[in-house]
Order: sequence, then C-alpha cells, then structure tokens
Amino acid sequence: MRVVRFLAWLAIAAAAVAAGRDGVVWLETGAYDPLPLGQVWADLHFDSLQLVEPALVRHVHPALWEWLVFPLLQSPAAIVAGGLGVALLILVPRPKRRRRSGDWR
Repeated sequence: MRVVRFLAWLAIAAAAVAAGRDGVVWLETGAYDPLPLGQVWADLHFDSLQLVEPALVRHVHPALWEWLVFPLLQSPAAIVAGGLGVALLILVPRPKRRRRSGDWR
C-alpha cells in the first residue's frame, strides 16, 4: 500500500510539473496549449508508445484503444496525472497506525 501511495504522490507531483509547464508556455505565448499525455510519453520513450496500439488491438480489444487509451493520450498530461494520483489516494486505504502501549485510544 505504501508503494501505491508513493506512486500516487509521484503522479500528483508530475501533474504539478506539467501544469507549471503549461502555465509558463501560456504566459510566454499568450495562448493556452496544454501538453498532451501522448507527447510526454513520446518524448520519454517513443518506441514503447508505438508498440502499445498494436498490442492492445491484437491481444486485448480494439475498443480499448479507441475509447480509452487514445483519448487519454490526447488529454492534457496535468489533468490525467493529477486525476490518477487523486484516484489512487482515494482508493488505496491509509496504513493503520500502530498503537503504542499506554495509548488510551
């Protein structure tokens, strides 16, 4: 659970960085043009991005690519990463706090 919570906070931090980048570009150019998630993935590792579509279409279902993955790749990276991080924080329970001896609660 701690690993998932760490990944959730990491996703929220990535969302903050992407939102900051979008804000700087907006201030410099005067036009709001958010960075899509697909562009971030392509900049990090283009080959894996090219392999995802054929793998999903052939081995899972073509609708998964068309209705879920492709629209997510076109969405702003800040919104997708922030949504993922918040969803993970909500869905994964907090670790229980250990009681010490003498704790009255």
